[in-house]
Amino acid sequence: MKNVLICLAAAGLVTVDVGSARTFTDNQNRKIDAEIVRVDGAAVVFDHKGREVKFPIAKLSEVDQEYVQYWVETHQDGQGGVVESDAGKSGGIGASAGGLTLCGKVLKANGSVQTVTAPLDEKTLKEFSRSKTKPTELKISIALPKGFDPTKPQRVMWVSAPINNENERKKGNAGAMWAFAGPGTAEGWVVVAADTDMGNPRVEDNERSKGTDLAVHTAAVEALTEAWPQFKTWQFACCGGSGGGKASFYRVGDLLVNDLNVTGMFLAGCNQDCTADARAETRFKKSGLRKIKVWISNGRSDTISNVGHAESVAASMKGNRYGEIRLELFDGGHVIKKEEFVKALQWFVEEA
Repeated sequence: MKNVLICLAAAGLVTVDVGSARTFTDNQNRKIDAEIVRVDGAAVVFDHKGREVKFPIAKLSEVDQEYVQYWVETHQDGQGGVVESDAGKSGGIGASAGGLTLCGKVLKANGSVQTVTAPLDEKTLKEFSRSKTKPTELKISIALPKGFDPTKPQRVMWVSAPINNENERKKGNAGAMWAFAGPGTAEGWVVVAADTDMGNPRVEDNERSKGTDLAVHTAAVEALTEAWPQFKTWQFACCGGSGGGKASFYRVGDLLVNDLNVTGMFLAGCNQDCTADARAETRFKKSGLRKIKVWISNGRSDTISNVGHAESVAASMKGNRYGEIRLELFDGGHVIKKEEFVKALQWFVEEA
């Protein structure tokens, strides 16, 4: 491991600003910033400024091992092989989804995460007039399932990310797409996250936004509806892990205010019910909560959101009159368990 880290340092991979790369953590809590090029057996090949370095997958953190698995699943060539990253190359993988476009960009229905941007309208810009950040563009990250047809009813999973530091805020909600896009699109869901060119429109996980968060998500709904007129008739759910779970309460409010049919929430390692603050922020009608099925996923050995926290959240949400609530425990810590997320997706579409 020491030799590997020496190589990484020599290659300039131990950096502060991740840019378009991802911060990976090893099993000794040491961090490297890199972008995956390919997976070579038991090693992942990283790229940084044109230089390739191998790193043992087994020595990455559990979360980053899952991310590597997700990367492999979303870079299949359709014949069991793995396509290399598009970093530094033109074009992309897979076929375009029949010329589907969003904000002027052609999209691909292959489960990959794609990003589109559009200028923020005057109303949204005004909401940021007193904010420290002054964004100018809406940023939508989206993954479409194979066979996606916007003229037919669809299910949409809206992703929220935690904000534990400024770096995570800059990454935005898009920073959590990797955990949900692969399994979500595999189950036939559209997976989406909304940000600005300056990052997450929120400031902290459990602090109220002064209108910026709602304005950005309203702009995203309007952009998606303009592209696909039936968008607002589809079925919606929200998801997030840790602080992203807390942010999901606000996301539900954003969507309900925009008259969307929200029927599910997936909360992983979430230790707080933020319903009251979310309602104070967006003024959504509380009656909209009654049809929302909630899946609370928590590791038995989680020390950040322990079992007691999860039980408290479930009881509080029951008191707030959400729909059916399931608290599901698994052997593990503070992670998003892919298998639990898939079970939740399947449960959301079951008839009541």
